[in-house]
Amino acid sequence: MIDLIERVEMMTRNIIAAGMHHDLWSAHIRDTAWKQTAVYREELSDLWWANSLAHRYTFYVRAASAYIEHRKANSIPALVRECRDRMSPEQLVEVDQLLAEAIPVFKKIEGLRNNVYAHLSKTRTVKDVYGDVAINLDEAARLISLSIDIVNIIRASAGLGPADIGRSHIDQFFSALNAIDGIRQSGPLSFIEWPRKAV
Repeated sequence: MIDLIERVEMMTRNIIAAGMHHDLWSAHIRDTAWKQTAVYREELSDLWWANSLAHRYTFYVRAASAYIEHRKANSIPALVRECRDRMSPEQLVEVDQLLAEAIPVFKKIEGLRNNVYAHLSKTRTVKDVYGDVAINLDEAARLISLSIDIVNIIRASAGLGPADIGRSHIDQFFSALNAIDGIRQSGPLSFIEWPRKAV
């Protein structure tokens, strides 16, 4: 069995990835985000090939996997149960409040995952499933925020430091672009201009 620390780190990476796909989904379909990321889309076009559906699909699958209850699943609820004895009374109160808010949103996402994305319902249309679930970008963003807080409580109880996943990954893309702009001061980059080892 994979030890606790590695499982906590795996969940941290899953939430980071879910947050990134949420931000990219948001950037595709919100006008303000679309305008703000114009430079990013032009400069890093190879990373932008996937459309909003691909990012939405990946967000739903990753977010659902973070909360799914299965005896073999490395889920947030399972990690909370495993770490409860390590948590302070204050952490226990906080994590229970966070879970109480997160689980109803997860249930919506699970409905989409099970009937639209990971599996396609044979009896219901996609439109009907979306109509019943009625989730929006803000709710999805809230689930990521709640998940970050829960994961950081888990990390603290496991003796790990907090994960730096609290800010928008779009900001990180801009930071990367600023670094690229600094490199390009000497002229445009292309693959053949990268230094190679002497043979």
